[in-house]
Amino acid sequence: MTDDGFTIVELLIAAAISMAVVGAVLATIDPLQTMLRVQGDAADLHQRLRAAADTLSGDLRYASSVRPYRVGAVRDDSVAGVFYRPDAIAVIGDATTTYYLRRDTLQLMQYDGGRSDLPMIDHVLGLAFEYFGPSSAAGTALVRFDPGVFLDGPWVEDDAHRRFDEDLLRVSEVRIALRLEATAAPLRRLLPDEDVVLHVALRNSRFAQ
Repeated sequence: MTDDGFTIVELLIAAAISMAVVGAVLATIDPLQTMLRVQGDAADLHQRLRAAADTLSGDLRYASSVRPYRVGAVRDDSVAGVFYRPDAIAVIGDATTTYYLRRDTLQLMQYDGGRSDLPMIDHVLGLAFEYFGPSSAAGTALVRFDPGVFLDGPWVEDDAHRRFDEDLLRVSEVRIALRLEATAAPLRRLLPDEDVVLHVALRNSRFAQ
């Protein structure tokens, strides 16, 4: 008479083989899942970087002038005597829009000059603006303005009777430096931060070349 059952030893061997197969499958799946997550976060990172770059450069391109600080009805920097912030720019044109970095939340903010002050891009590690224009008259080579020139006058007023440094009228180009990080913290060791540097000419500036 033949016994069709399995011995304890055979069951243990079969279980060990099954666990080894499952372990091998999981070892293959986990890196694959991580790779897919990295690819997804990389695409999101590039999209956020491009959205920020396109919005900033698009607005600046058609600006008539800029202010290196927040301008508007709420928390206007000039009212507090602040006339320069390295991580803020007010774009002056048909409307006024201020872009600035909110450091506590790492967000690029967009302020419309009135009551709307909303986050535009998340996980922004760095935002900086530098200003260029002719040293004296139009047609000369552009020079980088030291921030101090925007703090010493002579002072003029805009249509809203806000005071600003007259040297800002010479700005014809802005350099933007942006740095963003991945949204998922566990993936940041695999996905490096992304940087972009843009030079944007103000086409409507009276010193545009």
